[in-house]
Amino acid sequence: MKKLHTLFWIVILLCVAGTVVFLILSPARIPVHYNFAGEVDRIGSKYENLIWPGFAIAMGVFFQLTAGSQEKKGEQTNAKILLYAGLCSLIFFTLLGFFFMAKALRYDPEAAPRVSGDDAIRFVSIGIGVQLVVLGNIMPKMRRNAMFGLRTKWSMANDAVWQKSQRFGGIASVIAGFCMILLSPFIPGKWNLVMMTAVIVIWLILCLAASRRYYLADRANKDDPS
Repeated sequence: MKKLHTLFWIVILLCVAGTVVFLILSPARIPVHYNFAGEVDRIGSKYENLIWPGFAIAMGVFFQLTAGSQEKKGEQTNAKILLYAGLCSLIFFTLLGFFFMAKALRYDPEAAPRVSGDDAIRFVSIGIGVQLVVLGNIMPKMRRNAMFGLRTKWSMANDAVWQKSQRFGGIASVIAGFCMILLSPFIPGKWNLVMMTAVIVIWLILCLAASRRYYLADRANKDDPS
């Protein structure tokens, strides 16, 4: 567990150090927003990029405190899984920040965009896909709790329904993640965003439906006198 906590702070320090280097190298005014074509549609202060280390610190503290609360309850497995999930999210967010900072450093107002809007959306879509794959491998191992996993009024009914729901949710997450990873490189612009949204919505609907189905089946078995 100590190694995971250490990894959190290493990633946070990398995010802070990378942002400091960026602030030193970049001019005072830089691109801070892009449209779907990858064209700059807003120029702002380079210090707006302090949002990356600020959010990284907040995210790191949140996940570590949440995992700590699980440890105090004796839920070592839940705590470890929360740290893995949080670390994955933190790495993704840090890389996303570096992506946009590198893009801003390469910006030339006289030249055509070197990185299109498609590239940014693909980066996000693939990154979310990877996180879904990681989440899918974590969910079946998570014990029933009120903070993490496929938490519905049905899955929280008892441990049996919880485990079945998490197992289904894990498989669905892995499939959804791989769909996003494999499809993103071939789908352009806003259609990539549509695909990403559609996959997530379908994933959520299937997970909710499965959770309800397991609950109803469990209740039917208990009501059956035979």
